Amino acid sequence: MRTGGRVLATGAALSLVLLAGCSSKPTFTFSGTLGTTPTGEATSAFDGPTPSVRAALPGIEHFVEQERGLKFKHPVKVKLLGSKAFVKLLDKGDKPPSRKAVNKSESVFASLGLVSPRVNLYKAFKTATDTGTIGFYKFSNKRLYVRGTKATPGVRAVMAHELTHALTDQWFGLKRPKLRKDNQERQDAFTALSEGDAERTRLAYESQALTPAQRAEAEREENEAGGGSTPPDVPKVVLELIGFPYAVGPDFVDAIVTDGGLKALNRAYRHPPVSSEQLLDPIAYENHDNPKHVATPRADGTRLEHGDLGLIGLLLTFERGLSNDRTHQALTGWGGDQFATWQTGKRRWCLRDTVVMDYGVATTAFQHGLKAWVATRHGKAHIEHLGKRTTFVTCS
Repeated sequence: MRTGGRVLATGAALSLVLLAGCSSKPTFTFSGTLGTTPTGEATSAFDGPTPSVRAALPGIEHFVEQERGLKFKHPVKVKLLGSKAFVKLLDKGDKPPSRKAVNKSESVFASLGLVSPRVNLYKAFKTATDTGTIGFYKFSNKRLYVRGTKATPGVRAVMAHELTHALTDQWFGLKRPKLRKDNQERQDAFTALSEGDAERTRLAYESQALTPAQRAEAEREENEAGGGSTPPDVPKVVLELIGFPYAVGPDFVDAIVTDGGLKALNRAYRHPPVSSEQLLDPIAYENHDNPKHVATPRADGTRLEHGDLGLIGLLLTFERGLSNDRTHQALTGWGGDQFATWQTGKRRWCLRDTVVMDYGVATTAFQHGLKAWVATRHGKAHIEHLGKRTTFVTCS
């Protein structure tokens, strides 16, 4: 699912400004729920004929209100669309990014070895989004749209998720374009908060309303809506980045609610997480462990892009060459980083990143891991400086 205009593939630290603006829900991480009565319990009517959207909506709205401890300030309209009409509306108003914007993002991905220099990154993200999105909440008209033609269990599942977005938008405002302006991870962290909140509600709804058979039916619908398989031309990292808010958001929200209840979750919208590290480690969020300032390193040519890879960017990068255990050992205690990219030839780019860690032992572990990762790049990467600030260069 997504909120707002266009997918923001998480990891803004990776300069994913190809498709800026919101979050996207890939079907491979979603399972369905069932519409409920105002008490939150499944009715026998839902075990029989499929109810209309009008009949199912009040029960779902009430459940969302009860789960979130908030009331809708005004009604939310829901529209079901067949697959072609859904994708058409999903893409309405979207303009392909300029070649310059695409080149910026490709310079990051290709330099890190996350994609082949020959990959059409814009096409990959668009394909994954059009295929995997099964519902979205539109900021401009405050309506939500679901891929489907009847209020089946899977459709009602999407409604529960998206109605949570509508409710929190009414109370806290979900459209926050300023978060993207500093080219940090802030927009992605906020997206994960919002998606984690919506998934938390959906999962609670599912556990109280779905029978095993209904859950299986919702899952089947979801797979059909998404085409049933991963698009063949979409690199794995694209799916990982799109799915990141849905993978980490629910655990982050659960930790916040467990520690401080719904009031703490509501406060998180006013003071949201600011980095992927805080999402992966809620204690870092609660302790206000914000990224350290790091100066942008130089580019050996005209600078194309700059920003921070963030913990998630470095995790995805190191995991391409190291084991999961070695990667986590190397990156525990991440403090902050900044990169710059430049072009060295046709479809060839380089990236320089400066990394600081939170303490000395973490610095040593990072440098050991970095050396091991550089060795896997077969001459395409090297370390420039070792110290409190570690700098490395990697090329496509």
